[in-house]
Amino acid sequence: MPADFSNYIDLRVFDLEPGDIYRDSLELARLSLPQFELRTGTPEDAIFQAMAYVSGLNISAINRLPDRLMAGVMAILGFNRQEGVASQVDVVFTLNTYSGGTVAAGTVVTYETFFEDELQEFAFQTLESVEISEVDPEVDPDYPSATITCSCLTLGIIPPISANAELNVISAGTNIFSAIVASPSNFVNGVNADTDSDYLSRSATYLRSLSSTINKSSQLDSFVLSSFPGVVGRVRSYDLTNGNTTSGDITVSRTSGVIGTFRDGTTNIGTVRTQAPHLFIAGDSVRLSNCGPFSGDFEVLATSASTIVFTSVGSNSASTVVTGSAYAGEDEPGYVSVFAYGLNTFLTQTEKAAIKLEVENSSVAGLTVNVLDPTLVNLTIAADVVISESYETSTVTSSINDAIVDYLSPGVFPFTLDRVRTTQLISLIANIPGVVYVESVEITPVGDGWLPQYGTDLLFANKGTLPIISAEDITLTITVFES
Repeated sequence: MPADFSNYIDLRVFDLEPGDIYRDSLELARLSLPQFELRTGTPEDAIFQAMAYVSGLNISAINRLPDRLMAGVMAILGFNRQEGVASQVDVVFTLNTYSGGTVAAGTVVTYETFFEDELQEFAFQTLESVEISEVDPEVDPDYPSATITCSCLTLGIIPPISANAELNVISAGTNIFSAIVASPSNFVNGVNADTDSDYLSRSATYLRSLSSTINKSSQLDSFVLSSFPGVVGRVRSYDLTNGNTTSGDITVSRTSGVIGTFRDGTTNIGTVRTQAPHLFIAGDSVRLSNCGPFSGDFEVLATSASTIVFTSVGSNSASTVVTGSAYAGEDEPGYVSVFAYGLNTFLTQTEKAAIKLEVENSSVAGLTVNVLDPTLVNLTIAADVVISESYETSTVTSSINDAIVDYLSPGVFPFTLDRVRTTQLISLIANIPGVVYVESVEITPVGDGWLPQYGTDLLFANKGTLPIISAEDITLTITVFES
């Protein structure tokens, strides 16, 4: 029978002040001796005060035991607290002499950025000592330089750092002329350490998973995150989804009414017309229902706003009016797909196999589990922004680019959303210091992975999709508002 740790869940510190203990002691004494009174300055009063003070210290110490005790119990059960991970970025160090030199390990540089109208500074240090060779100024007029990976001294997530950003050299006597973020920067954001609340929540989820069977995708998300805290950073599970790479279908569910059919017997091409603009794309596996001889499953060859083209062998068929339906991304019972993303990187095949094994061991019998990488899709953004004349255009532009790149990144974008919303981007830009208002934002899909765009939003074609964007994909038109 599994151990019951429910009494240790949701513990709260309940400290008592010495004054409260003193008054409670008087009340307790009067239960036995109703006429009991203490006079200030008497030996009895001194004893009561001393005992109240010592008892307060003991209560405070005892109340700190459950957290440490629980952490120890959880570690014994195989669950560890997520420690903070530092961000890393590649920096080009240029010396101030042609004779070369050494950039010592532990050399400190700082990066300054404005966030929420506040100047923030993040210190980085080199991870290793690098020797920079001398150069002949007659051959190369530039000072010698080298690219070195630096680690942030502040653990956790920090604002993204753009390529070519200039850093301040803090360490003295280094003979460093400049420190500039490399292009590409190879910036890898850190991971925040668990807060007490996060740790308690994930611990409770892990304890429940030891004695209960997983039968819903919502349980899977918590289970995977709590079971692989140092491996998985993001996870999203889908019921009734066959993620097999050869026979499965992870496209999002769509349906559309069919009002007409046609077949060209010469080319064996069938065409159906839909009631309104549909969301099917080439490559979709579409099921046609109540469409006469066209009913069945077909792979889409091409589409227009209101037609679907597919292979259909047979004789010519005149345009026929029907009242049917077209479906894609249909549910498939007995399957669940887990889309997992690591700590700012994709998982390895070994890590995905380990997750699959753990999920299968904790799931109901007969459930087929597939662990997949999320689909990363690209887009471009064009925005017209009006800024205050009291702010530097370059500073606001950099802040807008950094905010958008951070939000539309695999590590930050909400995994529960099925689209990129223009209104959310407008709100994001409008909240940046220096922005007066946003005139317009236009987002455009790049490459595969998107459904047809009929409005201002972009819809993902597949389940488990996350966006990714770079500053080069963002076009900003800045207008200075003069009061």
